[in-house]
Amino acid sequence: MSTEILFVFLFSLAFLFVARKAAKPIGLVDKPNYRKRHQGLIPLVGGISVYAGLCFAFLISDQTIAHSKLYLACAGLLVFVGVLDDRFDISVKIRAFVQALVGVVMMVFAGLYLHSFGYILGGWEMQLGPFGYLVTLFAVWAAINAFNMVDGIDGLLGGLSCVSFGALGVLLYLNGHSELAYWCFAMIAAIVPYILLNLGILGRRYKVFMGDAGSTLIGFTAIWLLLQGSQGQTPAIRPVTALWIIAIPLMDMIAIMYRRLRKGMSPFSPDRQHIHHLIMRAGFTPRQAFVLITLAAALLAAVGVLANG
Repeated sequence: MSTEILFVFLFSLAFLFVARKAAKPIGLVDKPNYRKRHQGLIPLVGGISVYAGLCFAFLISDQTIAHSKLYLACAGLLVFVGVLDDRFDISVKIRAFVQALVGVVMMVFAGLYLHSFGYILGGWEMQLGPFGYLVTLFAVWAAINAFNMVDGIDGLLGGLSCVSFGALGVLLYLNGHSELAYWCFAMIAAIVPYILLNLGILGRRYKVFMGDAGSTLIGFTAIWLLLQGSQGQTPAIRPVTALWIIAIPLMDMIAIMYRRLRKGMSPFSPDRQHIHHLIMRAGFTPRQAFVLITLAAALLAAVGVLANG
């Protein structure tokens, strides 16, 4: 497994360098504005690279997950729409429709939906029945948008994603689901090259951003693996553990939407009130904010891992 994970990392890194060269000629770049304080045109190819790395992982590995082709198709559609949004800024309604569509496809054709919250009330299992389909659609939307909204400073989306997939991978592996754990670690291997370039570790001239294509891919992959790991006859994790694993993105999304709605704004209106903005206004640098938030996420995820048993 470790050799395959290394190959995924190397492939994603190489793909990222190729993709960033192709991005500027086609206008797939992020431009600075009043909210985005970066300098110059930054290629929005992190998501494409992560998806390419996952496709490569499926090709070289004998570790399979149920309905893997369906997952790749749904994820590919989200990445495609994300690229269109990164390039042409498509409407929220179109993005919401596509997110709902992949959620329905996941439930109907893969049979993945949240039918139980587990034994959160003592010895009684909280079954959701038909209501579980609506809850699952909301969970898909929440996971996708939580990771999308938290992508505000260098390294943060990548760091939080690695924490979430790392914690989930450990739980899955410890509970006998090594095939699902492999895909968590493959996801990390595909994300780390992006982090290296995004933070400028390999040189600031190679800087890239994840883009909506990447954040939606990460959120969808997280909810897919969480559902596979928490539902069924032999669940590896308790459904409530998912809240610990993606705690920071989820709490940030809920807080920011609540503040916007209180002001009479659309919950999707851009602003500078996210957790990283608040920490930086307290006097911390963007890099310090990235480290603090990622450490907090790791602590919360560790609590979830320990509480899961």
